[in-house]
Amino acid sequence: MCIRDSYGIAAGLKNGEIIIEGDVGDYLGMLNTGAKIIVNGNAGNYVGDGAWGGEIIIKGNAGYGVGMYAYGGTIVVEGNAGDAVGQILKGATVLIKGDAGDSIGVYMVNGEIIIVGNAGERLGDWMIRGTIYLGGECKSYGNNTKVEEMTEEDVKKLKALFEKYGINADPSKFKKIIPASLRPFYGKK
Repeated sequence: MCIRDSYGIAAGLKNGEIIIEGDVGDYLGMLNTGAKIIVNGNAGNYVGDGAWGGEIIIKGNAGYGVGMYAYGGTIVVEGNAGDAVGQILKGATVLIKGDAGDSIGVYMVNGEIIIVGNAGERLGDWMIRGTIYLGGECKSYGNNTKVEEMTEEDVKKLKALFEKYGINADPSKFKKIIPASLRPFYGKK
């Protein structure tokens, strides 16, 4: 079944498990607060927009804005993701097994973005808080970012996520991107 033209599927769920066979449209699992949603296909734009909890797993690719404004929960894309992953992320964990586009983590204020593959331009542009872990390369880092050494805690955290979601990657080889300054808008460092 292909329901790619259906928008807002499983929006606002508090619990339960939903398995969808085929592709879905935009706003899958938006405002999710506790359900587990699995898509055996691709997803459109804004997967998990504004989610508060739960788990969303896309077995294919996803479009623009995965995890945008998400406060909590975990969003996993097993393929590639478009631009704007985790923009204004509030606290969720967003895991992309493939590559991600441009402007990842723009203005993120908390949470974690993990990209196993490569990322595009302006990675972490104007990050306020939170962490981006990158397994591959990016075309460019954004304003107010710096690469920091991975800690033992970082490696353990990624290893646990990789085991849970079947990712064959060495977490110790990832780059850790954090804000260069916690007050980027005031001109002080």
